[in-house]
Amino acid sequence: TPYTPHSHNSIMASIPAAAKVFEEMKGNIGPDLVKKVKAIFQFDITKGGKTAGQYTVDLKNGDGSLIEGVGKAKPGCTLTIAEDDFVKLVGGELDPMKAFMGGKLKVKGNIMLAQKLQVLFDQEAPKAKL
Repeated sequence: TPYTPHSHNSIMASIPAAAKVFEEMKGNIGPDLVKKVKAIFQFDITKGGKTAGQYTVDLKNGDGSLIEGVGKAKPGCTLTIAEDDFVKLVGGELDPMKAFMGGKLKVKGNIMLAQKLQVLFDQEAPKAKL
């Protein structure tokens, strides 16, 4: 069954940890990332094996954007991952290649684009204290 967008509040309720990460990610998106990445990504976040939320990160057009739901432009890469694993992946606790090889991360479209996401995730991972 296709995912139907809900109100922001119901997304927050169904996948609160992932919603918080995307909210924080929004603040890091800008022209510098667009220059580095040049791609559009769709994230399908699952809970209990079903799609619980979708987000589109456009790092190809203008100053970039992050929206809840499916964007107008076709994504070059769609990533499907469970909420818990997504939070670990962005936080640097889960290696993307191991997640992919272990079946925790599914990638549709141009898999090479998925590697460019590390630039965005690096900005989200907790900064190491010296």
